[in-house]
Amino acid sequence: MVEAGKPNLVDYFPFLRKIDPQGRRRRMTNHFTKVLQLMSGLIDERLNERKMGNHTNGDVLDSLLNICPQEIDRNHIEHLFLDMFVAGSDTTSNTLEWAMAELLKNPHTLEKAQEELAQVIGRGKLIDEADVAKLSYLRCVVKETFRIHPPAPFLIPRKAVEDVEFCGYIIPKDSSSCERMGNRARL
Repeated sequence: MVEAGKPNLVDYFPFLRKIDPQGRRRRMTNHFTKVLQLMSGLIDERLNERKMGNHTNGDVLDSLLNICPQEIDRNHIEHLFLDMFVAGSDTTSNTLEWAMAELLKNPHTLEKAQEELAQVIGRGKLIDEADVAKLSYLRCVVKETFRIHPPAPFLIPRKAVEDVEFCGYIIPKDSSSCERMGNRARL
Protein backbone atom coordinates (compact mmCIF):
# COMPACT_ATOMS: atom_id res chain seq x y z
CA MET A 1 0.00 0.00 0.00
CA VAL A 2 2.80 2.41 0.88
CA GLU A 3 4.57 1.73 -2.40
CA ALA A 4 1.39 2.19 -4.43
CA GLY A 5 0.73 5.53 -2.75
CA LYS A 6 4.14 7.06 -3.49
CA PRO A 7 4.40 9.70 -6.24
CA ASN A 8 5.45 8.17 -9.53
CA LEU A 9 7.30 10.08 -12.27
CA VAL A 10 5.72 7.83 -14.89
CA ASP A 11 2.30 9.31 -14.04
CA TYR A 12 3.59 12.70 -15.19
CA PHE A 13 5.98 11.54 -17.91
CA PRO A 14 4.51 8.39 -19.53
CA PHE A 15 7.43 8.07 -21.96
CA LEU A 16 9.54 6.95 -18.94
CA ARG A 17 7.33 3.89 -18.38
CA LYS A 18 9.67 1.46 -20.15
CA ILE A 19 12.76 2.42 -18.15
CA ASP A 20 11.13 2.54 -14.67
CA PRO A 21 13.41 5.35 -13.37
CA GLN A 22 12.41 4.99 -9.71
CA GLY A 23 12.52 1.17 -9.66
CA ARG A 24 8.87 1.12 -8.66
CA ARG A 25 7.84 -1.69 -11.04
CA ARG A 26 10.65 -3.91 -9.71
CA ARG A 27 9.67 -3.26 -6.08
CA MET A 28 5.96 -3.82 -6.79
CA THR A 29 6.81 -7.08 -8.58
CA ASN A 30 8.78 -8.19 -5.50
CA HIS A 31 5.89 -7.27 -3.18
CA PHE A 32 3.34 -9.14 -5.30
CA THR A 33 5.64 -12.17 -5.54
CA LYS A 34 5.86 -12.31 -1.73
CA VAL A 35 2.09 -12.00 -1.34
CA LEU A 36 1.51 -14.72 -3.95
CA GLN A 37 3.94 -16.97 -2.04
CA LEU A 38 1.90 -16.30 1.11
CA MET A 39 -1.32 -17.20 -0.73
CA SER A 40 0.32 -20.35 -2.08
CA GLY A 41 1.38 -21.31 1.45
CA LEU A 42 -2.19 -20.87 2.71
CA ILE A 43 -3.48 -23.11 -0.09
CA ASP A 44 -0.82 -25.75 0.71
CA GLU A 45 -1.77 -25.60 4.38
CA ARG A 46 -5.46 -26.06 3.57
CA LEU A 47 -4.78 -28.97 1.22
CA ASN A 48 -2.67 -30.66 3.92
CA GLU A 49 -5.43 -30.14 6.50
CA ARG A 50 -7.92 -31.74 4.11
CA LYS A 51 -5.64 -34.75 3.55
CA MET A 52 -5.26 -35.25 7.30
CA GLY A 53 -9.01 -34.94 7.84
CA ASN A 54 -8.53 -32.10 10.35
CA HIS A 55 -10.43 -29.50 8.39
CA THR A 56 -14.01 -28.41 9.10
CA ASN A 57 -14.06 -24.86 7.69
CA GLY A 58 -16.37 -24.04 4.79
CA ASP A 59 -14.97 -20.74 3.54
CA VAL A 60 -14.27 -19.24 0.10
CA LEU A 61 -11.00 -21.13 -0.25
CA ASP A 62 -12.77 -24.45 0.31
CA SER A 63 -15.38 -23.56 -2.28
CA LEU A 64 -12.69 -22.72 -4.83
CA LEU A 65 -10.73 -25.89 -4.07
CA ASN A 66 -13.91 -27.94 -4.54
CA ILE A 67 -14.42 -26.63 -8.07
CA CYS A 68 -13.42 -29.05 -10.80
CA PRO A 69 -9.69 -28.59 -11.65
CA GLN A 70 -10.56 -28.21 -15.35
CA GLU A 71 -12.54 -25.06 -14.54
CA ILE A 72 -10.12 -23.33 -12.18
CA ASP A 73 -6.47 -24.03 -11.42
CA ARG A 74 -4.25 -23.13 -8.49
CA ASN A 75 -2.82 -20.08 -10.27
CA HIS A 76 -6.34 -18.68 -10.67
CA ILE A 77 -7.08 -19.27 -6.99
CA GLU A 78 -3.85 -17.56 -5.88
CA HIS A 79 -4.51 -14.51 -8.05
CA LEU A 80 -8.17 -14.33 -7.04
CA PHE A 81 -7.12 -14.25 -3.38
CA LEU A 82 -4.52 -11.58 -4.19
CA ASP A 83 -7.27 -9.46 -5.79
CA MET A 84 -9.55 -9.94 -2.78
CA PHE A 85 -6.71 -9.11 -0.36
CA VAL A 86 -5.74 -5.91 -2.17
CA ALA A 87 -9.36 -4.82 -2.67
CA GLY A 88 -10.25 -5.49 0.96
CA SER A 89 -7.27 -3.74 2.51
CA ASP A 90 -7.48 -0.71 0.21
CA THR A 91 -11.18 -0.08 0.76
CA THR A 92 -10.86 -0.62 4.51
CA SER A 93 -7.99 1.83 4.90
CA ASN A 94 -9.74 4.41 2.70
CA THR A 95 -12.95 4.13 4.71
CA LEU A 96 -11.06 4.49 8.00
CA GLU A 97 -9.24 7.57 6.71
CA TRP A 98 -12.50 9.19 5.61
CA ALA A 99 -14.20 8.34 8.90
CA MET A 100 -11.33 9.94 10.84
CA ALA A 101 -11.39 13.01 8.58
CA GLU A 102 -15.16 13.43 9.01
CA LEU A 103 -14.93 12.97 12.79
CA LEU A 104 -12.17 15.58 12.99
CA LYS A 105 -14.28 17.98 10.92
CA ASN A 106 -17.24 17.36 13.24
CA PRO A 107 -15.97 17.48 16.85
CA HIS A 108 -19.48 17.13 18.31
CA THR A 109 -19.95 13.83 16.44
CA LEU A 110 -16.52 12.64 17.57
CA GLU A 111 -17.40 13.50 21.17
CA LYS A 112 -20.70 11.58 21.00
CA ALA A 113 -18.93 8.53 19.54
CA GLN A 114 -16.29 8.68 22.28
CA GLU A 115 -18.98 8.97 24.96
CA GLU A 116 -20.79 5.92 23.58
CA LEU A 117 -17.54 3.93 23.56
CA ALA A 118 -16.78 4.96 27.14
CA GLN A 119 -20.28 4.01 28.34
CA VAL A 120 -20.62 0.72 26.49
CA ILE A 121 -17.03 -0.58 26.41
CA GLY A 122 -15.19 1.46 29.03
CA ARG A 123 -12.17 3.74 28.66
CA GLY A 124 -8.96 2.14 27.45
CA LYS A 125 -10.54 -1.24 26.65
CA LEU A 126 -10.42 -2.93 23.26
CA ILE A 127 -13.62 -3.36 21.27
CA ASP A 128 -14.65 -6.96 20.63
CA GLU A 129 -16.72 -7.96 17.61
CA ALA A 130 -19.62 -8.84 19.93
CA ASP A 131 -19.60 -5.24 21.21
CA VAL A 132 -20.34 -3.73 17.79
CA ALA A 133 -24.06 -4.56 18.04
CA LYS A 134 -24.24 -2.40 21.19
CA LEU A 135 -22.60 0.64 19.53
CA SER A 136 -25.53 2.11 17.60
CA TYR A 137 -24.10 5.63 17.24
CA LEU A 138 -20.74 4.35 16.00
CA ARG A 139 -22.53 2.12 13.47
CA CYS A 140 -24.36 5.23 12.22
CA VAL A 141 -21.02 7.06 11.87
CA VAL A 142 -19.66 4.19 9.77
CA LYS A 143 -22.80 4.06 7.59
CA GLU A 144 -22.68 7.82 7.05
CA THR A 145 -19.01 7.55 6.08
CA PHE A 146 -19.95 4.90 3.50
CA ARG A 147 -22.74 7.13 2.21
CA ILE A 148 -20.59 10.24 1.81
CA HIS A 149 -17.39 8.47 0.72
CA PRO A 150 -18.24 5.10 -0.87
CA PRO A 151 -15.30 2.67 -1.06
CA ALA A 152 -16.08 1.88 -4.70
CA PRO A 153 -16.65 5.21 -6.45
CA PHE A 154 -18.38 3.84 -9.54
CA LEU A 155 -21.28 1.48 -10.06
CA ILE A 156 -21.15 -1.34 -12.61
CA PRO A 157 -21.18 0.07 -16.17
CA ARG A 158 -24.50 -0.06 -18.01
CA LYS A 159 -25.06 -0.43 -21.73
CA ALA A 160 -27.84 1.59 -23.39
CA VAL A 161 -30.27 -0.74 -25.20
CA GLU A 162 -31.66 2.22 -27.17
CA ASP A 163 -30.87 5.91 -27.67
CA VAL A 164 -31.61 7.70 -24.40
CA GLU A 165 -31.76 11.36 -23.43
CA PHE A 166 -30.39 12.06 -19.97
CA CYS A 167 -30.14 15.58 -18.54
CA GLY A 168 -30.10 17.04 -22.05
CA TYR A 169 -27.43 14.64 -23.34
CA ILE A 170 -28.03 11.87 -25.86
CA ILE A 171 -26.60 8.49 -24.89
CA PRO A 172 -26.46 6.45 -28.12
CA LYS A 173 -27.59 2.83 -28.26
CA ASP A 174 -24.83 0.34 -27.28
CA SER A 175 -22.87 3.05 -25.41
CA SER A 176 -21.56 2.24 -21.95
CA SER A 177 -22.08 4.62 -19.07
CA CYS A 178 -20.86 4.51 -15.51
CA GLU A 179 -22.57 6.28 -12.62
CA ARG A 180 -20.65 7.69 -9.68
CA MET A 181 -21.82 6.06 -6.45
CA GLY A 182 -21.52 9.37 -4.61
CA ASN A 183 -24.20 10.88 -6.84
CA ARG A 184 -26.77 8.39 -5.54
CA ALA A 185 -25.70 8.85 -1.94
CA ARG A 186 -26.43 12.57 -2.09
CA LEU A 187 -29.97 12.43 -3.51
